[in-house]
Amino acid sequence: MSTEFTRRTALLTGLLAVTGAGALAGCVTNAKPDDAPPGGQPVVDVSKDRVIKQVAGLRPFRSSGFRVGSERIGTKTVIHNYGHGGCGVTLSWGTAKMALDLALRTPHRAAAVLGCGVIGLTTARLLQDHGFDVQIYAAALPPDTTSNVAAGVFGVTDVADGT
Repeated sequence: MSTEFTRRTALLTGLLAVTGAGALAGCVTNAKPDDAPPGGQPVVDVSKDRVIKQVAGLRPFRSSGFRVGSERIGTKTVIHNYGHGGCGVTLSWGTAKMALDLALRTPHRAAAVLGCGVIGLTTARLLQDHGFDVQIYAAALPPDTTSNVAAGVFGVTDVADGT
């Protein structure tokens, strides 16, 4: 079956397009008034008398950089993933993958994750995605973790081979 584009088809298509455009003219528009701020949203009052809480997230820092490594303690393998020094949001998925790679080298498929901040949660998630039975042990849960007040700034960091 062939479709032939004739003058009649062209006229009919054009007529439908013009009719459709005319029908859309009656639709509601989101025109913003001349005095509306950029984005069309109202300006938020951020005066000091409206502040209800101030928070600071203190992060463990290692001058040598974060640590991802493993060690044997008895029959257990302990995989360390800490010391991100305020870059946890930036580094979380990458260092979680590094920790996962170490875990996959062991015969174990059950894992205990200490901490429920961004590093603990991303590491637990990747372990689960790879078939591990994961238990998280934490003193605090979101939204009461330091990660919950993180800036989430993405920056450059160095990763060096530890061998």
